Amino acid sequence: MKESLFIKLVKNFYGISKPFDEFARDVINDAGNKIAIWLMVYLIISAYALMVLISWFSPMNVVSGLIIADTFVYFIASAYIGRIIRKNKLDRYEFDNEEERKIYSKRFIISRLFMSVLILLLAMYPISTWFRYMGMYESIWPIFIGYFTGNLVAIYMQYCRLFKR
Repeated sequence: MKESLFIKLVKNFYGISKPFDEFARDVINDAGNKIAIWLMVYLIISAYALMVLISWFSPMNVVSGLIIADTFVYFIASAYIGRIIRKNKLDRYEFDNEEERKIYSKRFIISRLFMSVLILLLAMYPISTWFRYMGMYESIWPIFIGYFTGNLVAIYMQYCRLFKR
């Protein structure tokens, strides 16, 4: 059966390497439903907090803080879904020969680097804007370098766990 574009995106985004069968679909749906419920609660609380805090503090500071809080909530949700995928061993690669292992390892590295750069651009930009607004523009480079270095180390550790025997 040919996979739809949505299934390919879900597998690539979450790092699922096994076939997307009923078990994988149930695991992803269950985790997604839990995240969705918590996100709805967070959105309501943050909307009310935004209305209250904007009357007390500078609107730019409040909105900047909300953007950073949203970024951290995204990281928490991503970490939760990653933990669920690892716990259910949906990220395990099974290959028959050495050639297949090389193909999957190359695809793994390319997809992880692409997602890392995408997250760096989408998640770190609001933080850099906030630092620039606060007058601490030179303080953002250690954060960018630290994030990217830490992410490269995490990708390498995950590569070793999945492909080195």
